[in-house]
Parts: sequence; structure tokens; C-alpha cells
Amino acid sequence: MDIVVTIPKREYKNDDLETKYFEENEDAIQWWSMGKLPKKINIGDRVYFVKNNKIDSSMKLIDIELGNHKYCEVTHVLWNKGCNLIMNDLRDENIPLKIKGFQGYRYRWW
Repeated sequence: MDIVVTIPKREYKNDDLETKYFEENEDAIQWWSMGKLPKKINIGDRVYFVKNNKIDSSMKLIDIELGNHKYCEVTHVLWNKGCNLIMNDLRDENIPLKIKGFQGYRYRWW
């Protein structure tokens, strides 16, 4: 089942750098680190990202890694949580919803 996560405001600059990198490198992968794996998520589902109070983009889940640390070559940040969602297929989204940011994740409701 697709999930929705919020990009923290402190990460907007890094998100912009990563988006630019993805636009220039079609074969790149990205990950989203979480403390806990959502029970209903499956390979092939999409992860939707809330930014600026709207669904900004989404990516397709291609793998799940548990217990691994990840270092981002683009932003030089070490992500150190229990679960990494590995994704590709970045899409801009134009979903007409106003969404207040939240912590954790939610399952897609629309």
C-alpha cells in the first residue's frame, strides 16, 4: 500500500539538491530512512512526499533494507535509522490536496 511522508523543512535544501541530481541521472536510486517499516508496504508501491503543504513528488519502492546505515553522496548526510526504503522513478505530482506536515507516515488516503 502506498505511503505518504513529510519532508522536514530543515531538509528542503537537501531535497532540492537530490531532485536536481535525479533529473540529471535517470538510473540513480534514493532512499527514505524510517525508524519502523510500515506493515502494509510492498515493493512496487509509491512513496508520496509532502513539501510546502502539498504532495510535491513520489517515487516507486524497489527494495527494503533493514538495519543498514546509508550515506548520501549528494548531501553528505549519514542516515542512521532502522529501515531504508530504496526508490527510483521520481515523479512530480499535481494532487490538489492541502496537507499539513506530520511525523512518521500515513497510508495514501485519496
